[in-house]
Amino acid sequence: MRKFLVLSALATLGVAGPVMAGTFSYDMVEAGIIGDTIDDPNGNDDLDGQGLSIAGSVSLTPNLYGFAGASSTDYEYRHIDDSDFTVGNFNIGLGFHVPLNRRIDLVTGVSLQRLRLHNDTDTLNEDGYGLDVGLRGMLGPRLQWTVGMHYVDYGRDGGDDGDDTSWSAGFRYYFTRVFAVGVDVGSTDKNQANALIAFRWDLGNR
Repeated sequence: MRKFLVLSALATLGVAGPVMAGTFSYDMVEAGIIGDTIDDPNGNDDLDGQGLSIAGSVSLTPNLYGFAGASSTDYEYRHIDDSDFTVGNFNIGLGFHVPLNRRIDLVTGVSLQRLRLHNDTDTLNEDGYGLDVGLRGMLGPRLQWTVGMHYVDYGRDGGDDGDDTSWSAGFRYYFTRVFAVGVDVGSTDKNQANALIAFRWDLGNR
């Protein structure tokens, strides 16, 4: 984990590569439909979740951009009737992208995170931070792909339950120069798997 944190920090500061303008747009708005499952190793607290998300980013300099996102997911226990809860997430941060060649960008980010868990009787709010590092690439003029590693930490008095590492991969197919549809899939180190069907509108030039 320390190596991941160091690499993310170096890349975000622009030390990991030369500062050049890239060919991707980082001005966009994206809405998504979430599917999520969490498997309990003991088989008692398996969860299924469905939700919605919205996110966006805006270029600040040729290599720096700001981003924000929000999501809400309703979870139900597979083996317990009439028991569910909602998880909401909000994040805002800064990202840095460096072109490795004409078709691939190295992308990193740091963010503030807000987590909200709510059921019929109680509400819990947690604040934390996130770190991201990944690649964004092109396969032809219409198809883009991404792979990434994501780390979030909500503290929780220093316990192990407060942090999470996840991996994701996805693509976006551009039907026009500004509109794309795609899918992201991911997993975490806590037996969680998720998928996102995304609808993207580019606000800048690709």
